[in-house]
Amino acid sequence: MLDKDVVLVVDDSATARTAIINVLRDRLFCKEVIEAADGQEALRLLKQRPDIDWIFCDWEMPVMAGDELLAAVRDNPATAHLPFIMITSKGDRDSLVTAVQLGATSFVVKPFTAKKLVEKVFLARGRMERRNAERIRAARGQKVFMKFASGDLIEADLIDVSLSGIQVLADHEGMRQVTVFDSVQIKLLLPGTEKTATMPCQVIRLEADPLHPSRIDKIRIATRFQPMDTEARNYLVDYIEATSKRGAASAETIN
Repeated sequence: MLDKDVVLVVDDSATARTAIINVLRDRLFCKEVIEAADGQEALRLLKQRPDIDWIFCDWEMPVMAGDELLAAVRDNPATAHLPFIMITSKGDRDSLVTAVQLGATSFVVKPFTAKKLVEKVFLARGRMERRNAERIRAARGQKVFMKFASGDLIEADLIDVSLSGIQVLADHEGMRQVTVFDSVQIKLLLPGTEKTATMPCQVIRLEADPLHPSRIDKIRIATRFQPMDTEARNYLVDYIEATSKRGAASAETIN
């Protein structure tokens, strides 16, 4: 499956790296594996080897931990697309949500079997292919409010939301000064309640509305969530669940 891919394995334990590499070679037929003992070494290798296709990385490491490496990989346009498998002893929901928000493609909890790692790779590849389908579409009329560095508060229509980011449709006029990689605070109102929370985000894409490409008054903005505290992450999970229920209820009403 990975016979034509170059894989970077990052772990401060040589024993752990060997275990991962054995699975990659014996079960996934990977022919070229590069090793790094910490995140900083991994970043150097990524600059030297632009042909790297996958990253398998431990979370808990000295010098630069796995979550720091993941953030750096996703912030660099040259590496942002790479599948990143986070390997860790952390198995709680909070850690899982954090990894997803940072941009992890998949999450493997130690100790793991060769079968489990192979399954994660297959699922990761499938997940990348189906990532658009994983977004929860909003019901018509669901709004969010965006605040950029200028201080202006811009109302937008929610298109969809996931654990990793949010897409909205806004008036083009108010977005003329916005560029990719700009930071933005997005205020979310939990459907059916008065509860609100503000999510730290980064703009990753600006484009014409694919459904109405000839319209010049509207623009679609895709954003990625930035690291947030536990309370905000829990709110986001509740918001996604509520948005899913509202969208399902709206679809039933239409039908």
